[in-house]
Amino acid sequence: MKKLLFITAMLLIVATVLVLQRPAAQVSYVPQAQLCADGSNALCSKVPAYIGDDPLLTKPGTGYSGLFGPLPTSKDNDVQTPFDNMAWQMFVSLNWAASEVNQPPAQGLTVPGRRVYQNYRKVSALFGNSPTRAGCTSALALPIFYIGSDGKGNPSPKNEEYFQASTNLPLIDINGNWTIFERRVNDIEAQYLLAPNGQSSQTLTTITGQTNFIKSNPRGAQFTASATTQTGANGSMEIKTAWRIIDRNAGDDPSRYYTQLAFVAVPGDLVKGGRQFCSSVMLGLVGMHIVQRNPVDPKNPQLKPEWIWATFEHRDNAPLAQSPCNVANGCGTNPGTNWINQPSCGAAAPSTSVRYSFYRQNSGVTGTNIRPKSNGLGPTKFPWNPTQPYAQGNTTAATALPQATRCFSIYPTTAQLNTQWQSALAAFKTPLQNYMLVGTQWGGNVEPREGNPLPDDAVPAMLSNTTLETYIQNYTQATSDGGPGSCVGCHNFATLSVGNPAPTADFSFLPGLAQPATARSKFKTPQ
Repeated sequence: MKKLLFITAMLLIVATVLVLQRPAAQVSYVPQAQLCADGSNALCSKVPAYIGDDPLLTKPGTGYSGLFGPLPTSKDNDVQTPFDNMAWQMFVSLNWAASEVNQPPAQGLTVPGRRVYQNYRKVSALFGNSPTRAGCTSALALPIFYIGSDGKGNPSPKNEEYFQASTNLPLIDINGNWTIFERRVNDIEAQYLLAPNGQSSQTLTTITGQTNFIKSNPRGAQFTASATTQTGANGSMEIKTAWRIIDRNAGDDPSRYYTQLAFVAVPGDLVKGGRQFCSSVMLGLVGMHIVQRNPVDPKNPQLKPEWIWATFEHRDNAPLAQSPCNVANGCGTNPGTNWINQPSCGAAAPSTSVRYSFYRQNSGVTGTNIRPKSNGLGPTKFPWNPTQPYAQGNTTAATALPQATRCFSIYPTTAQLNTQWQSALAAFKTPLQNYMLVGTQWGGNVEPREGNPLPDDAVPAMLSNTTLETYIQNYTQATSDGGPGSCVGCHNFATLSVGNPAPTADFSFLPGLAQPATARSKFKTPQ
């Protein structure tokens, strides 16, 4: 017995020595999820205001290598994880049941009903409704998604939309229905838009107000920023969601989505046959942008005050490209990623076990992210059918299939965090476990700049949502067709609707809704 104990002890000593002698390069760093902004290790309803400790941001003169540099080896050189944890904290807390914000996650994440962000104001509540809406009412008190128009067959951006803001093009799902988009802002931003600096006569929601505003603020807008602590006051927040119609008969599994019953109201000038309709549908969340205006923080000089941008998707949306940009192959620097600034990022690499929402298996179509083309029938470019499938037959045959694919790999540390957050959510059997963070973008300098084909004004350099920016993911600059595929890069072109030249709108396109006819064209030409 003593001999056995001696041998066991010696084996443990040898094993310990081997571990201590293992080269550092073989030790894999795994970032840790911070499940609540207050630092606790439990999911909570606290909407974070800011990132936590981020050592690299405190060092002036240091940049971020992005897709070109080595992966972090410790918390001390992991600049991205604090942003990604903040993103997840926002996503979970905003999707908490609004009636249960003071309750634990077992209730807050499972009780049906409106979520926290759904009590935020729609943009139509600030800028007014479109000139034409369907005259529908909901006797069941269901939310109504109004698809507005100008009354002449052109969709209007002042209500819910079925055109992506970046390109004025629609996205068709696997069942042949249009994807629907909704925008909301928190009260902090709503108050600034209605009365910047407390001046209602300078409201940014009208042309007259903006004209008055720039007399006192010639440099443009500056939205209310958050506090410099995680649990401080929130800054201005904008939220954009993408929804698709869930159809059990077509093979959809509603239990995998956050869903809501709603009415979709479409005016007659957007409908084949010219008759308005209001239809009850089940909508499933497939995409979500969350942005919050960050402060100027002397303690973090590397972080620019350009908002913190987080984008989430349902993980069944679309497959990854066969040759995506990632940390292993860089981007645009080898033949495998020569699709930068090309119409498509090549073929997809689908999983045969997934029923994608925007990619049809064995379709026979080789291209991906193909811009849809109108079939040219009628005054409306992309009309609605009066019954489902609403988009069927309303694009040319070659581009009717929803062959979306993701061009950029999710950053490895972000992917590791996704697994941890999804596991925490799965413990409460909430459909939120089926969503993933695509990335969190923030204003910073990307290095090295030499030989880098991507923009160097934000981290990561490129970030797109396949449901909200399907067709511009791989464009590094703004083009006549939209873009670039970067939240910061695109919104950098946002200006007010008045002035020559028009002053900055502080990365928000919403003030452009004061003049809706040009609200969707400002980002195409640098201002």
